[in-house]
Amino acid sequence: MKSLLKISVVTALLSMTACELFDPTDVVNPNLTENAILGTANPMISWIGGCDRQLALISNASVTITEIASDNYQNTRTFFNQNLDRLNILFTDIDMNTLQFAIHRLREMADYGLTTVAEADPTTTEDQLAKLHIYKGLSSLLSAEYFKALPGSPSGPLLSPAQHLQKAVDEFTTSLTLATDPVTIATATLARARAHYRAGSATNAVNDAQAAIAASPSFLLTVEFDATNAPTSTIQNALFDRGTFDDLQPLPRLDFLDPKSFFISASLESATPFLKIEEAHLIIAEAQLAQNNLAGAKTTLTNLLSVVAARPVVNVNDNVEGRTEAAPGSRPNNNAVQVAASATDPLRAGLVRTRNGAGVTVPVPTVSGTSVTAAMITALANEDEALEMLYLMRQEIFIAEGRRMTDMGIRLVVSEIEALANSNIPTGDASTISILPSFIDGIKTELDAFTYDANTNTCIITHNVNRILVQNKTASTVLPFH
Repeated sequence: MKSLLKISVVTALLSMTACELFDPTDVVNPNLTENAILGTANPMISWIGGCDRQLALISNASVTITEIASDNYQNTRTFFNQNLDRLNILFTDIDMNTLQFAIHRLREMADYGLTTVAEADPTTTEDQLAKLHIYKGLSSLLSAEYFKALPGSPSGPLLSPAQHLQKAVDEFTTSLTLATDPVTIATATLARARAHYRAGSATNAVNDAQAAIAASPSFLLTVEFDATNAPTSTIQNALFDRGTFDDLQPLPRLDFLDPKSFFISASLESATPFLKIEEAHLIIAEAQLAQNNLAGAKTTLTNLLSVVAARPVVNVNDNVEGRTEAAPGSRPNNNAVQVAASATDPLRAGLVRTRNGAGVTVPVPTVSGTSVTAAMITALANEDEALEMLYLMRQEIFIAEGRRMTDMGIRLVVSEIEALANSNIPTGDASTISILPSFIDGIKTELDAFTYDANTNTCIITHNVNRILVQNKTASTVLPFH
């Protein structure tokens, strides 16, 4: 027994010594050091590619959870975030941390590229520097759109959305002083219009929106994914790839736009639109309505219909989609169904698609789609009617892009990890409590609610959120130009 004890002690001591002698952090691959990477030919090209990849990671961290938080989609399973469908926004939710750190990482990557990589690569061009300023600006723009407050530097003080928007505008402006590439110019111009819009700066937003249209009338910037090497698309997984799990189910009035992301091939994922010229038209129209220029807004929205109509539509085999889930008849799933936006709104046909049956496919707009027609725009009688239709168009055009939650005035919170690690954030700070406008908070458990009568093929949505937004247009959290 004593011999066994001695052997055990010696073995333990040798194990401890071995642990102390072997430090894995001392192992260095000479091919992967910072200097080795910076010493390769044209490292800026690879670095910008890395920033593109980081934007895809931000899209994965943001789009699905913010669509769940909005009235666009109901999360029917437990695979994706289980809190946000009822707007239970918690600073302990790991998704808060994942998103904000993805945004922070893009900012730091852009900074590193502008300093260290640019210094190491003598072939760096001004257009490449312009792109890095765009990435840095996007990190500030997304901080403002998604969060109540976020630091703008590592462990730095919290910045308000207004401060982040100003930083975004500054970066996009710097980009425009450097860029000569038409795509880069259009990107920075439209991104700056989006930042000015969210800040409520109508004149500046309209000027940039008009410039973006003039520069690129069909402009589109998408987030690209990599089916082979990753990252793959989380929103494609949620809307299509998980098949019969039917995780995210659209509000019935949006059924005809789903699934915006779908399986293409084993080597190609659906891209997610990030910036597109449709937004410029919407900005101009909203500014016109804020100035009581109903006729001008009608013309702008009618012109927008032509832009949307020119976008691609793909016929998708969505037979695996089981709208009714485990409860037959619970959701509309055929094109005979008529949908009303609320109990006081008229029934409309053409908003729900038949998806099941041999050879059945559904036409899905991959960039933008809308149910609004020129006749509906012509019939608008006043500003509020037009604003409601404009916000319906925003909802439809930006579906599955992570934009609706912001339009609803909802903001996420600083994560627990950031709050604990950052000395600038005291315990119980307001940044750890979400922003829910009272008019959204009061209906947060009914945002996705509707009644459906399969016998009469009628579906009545419980709340017309677009009308509620317009009724509260003077609130500081919504409709920036009002």
